[in-house]
Amino acid sequence: MSDQSGERKFEAKSAVSIFGAPVSWVALFGALIGALSIVPMAFYTSGGGFMSAGMGIFAPISGVMLGPWAGFVAGTIGGVIGMMISPAAYPLGFLDVLLSGSFMPLAWGLFTPKYYKWLLFLMPVNFLLYYIVPYYWPGEAIGVSTPTEPAYALSRNFSVIMIIVFFIFGKRFMNMMESPNVRTHIIGMGGVMMMACALWDWPWVWPYALLFKMPLEPTYVTGYLTWVNPVLPVVIAGTAIAYFLLKAARKGNLKVVKDSWLDAYDFQVPV
Repeated sequence: MSDQSGERKFEAKSAVSIFGAPVSWVALFGALIGALSIVPMAFYTSGGGFMSAGMGIFAPISGVMLGPWAGFVAGTIGGVIGMMISPAAYPLGFLDVLLSGSFMPLAWGLFTPKYYKWLLFLMPVNFLLYYIVPYYWPGEAIGVSTPTEPAYALSRNFSVIMIIVFFIFGKRFMNMMESPNVRTHIIGMGGVMMMACALWDWPWVWPYALLFKMPLEPTYVTGYLTWVNPVLPVVIAGTAIAYFLLKAARKGNLKVVKDSWLDAYDFQVPV
């Protein structure tokens, strides 16, 4: 179909779809996430398992290509498959299916202008839960130490920086993604990827600390290493793959899934 400007637009018109995404696409991304759960991408600094290539690469990409809701379904399917064939990638079982499978594409899929108002709520709420639970609350009631500042804030520097970046530069990064200049476009995409990674990382971290009543001091090291494990591998891989996938989708006139990045952003980068 064409709009008034003459530009052709393509939409998913599969007879069977999930939140606007063809079932075959949802099944494909779910299978990729699940099958690649046996391939380590980054080992947890606290021990006990690893982040797989399925969750580190294709879970975010499923949110980009399928949108938040169909991406959530694909991530859940992939997480269930991964939990069965690679327990080390999902050490907490179904809880990790949600944290590392379902929520990851949801976080990436929500980072579009359409859901910016949602992010204004979700980003600070998730940041506060990450920062407060379990060391400030319930704190000593469950046997963990009370933090001392500014050491605690410094160890969480990635999260502190990203919540500031979101409120000051979030909209700007989103606008940069629509730039016809390739360098500006990639910088914007990388910035959005990093903010999405923070949105996913926060509710992924504090449930572990609460469940296992992790001592405060070892988490300082984990917090400092967040930049290199898991953030940089996920952001670099996600940006590179998403850039070429989105270009290929436009050039190949592939169907556009409602609420996906292709639907939400006006990508002007030459194909």
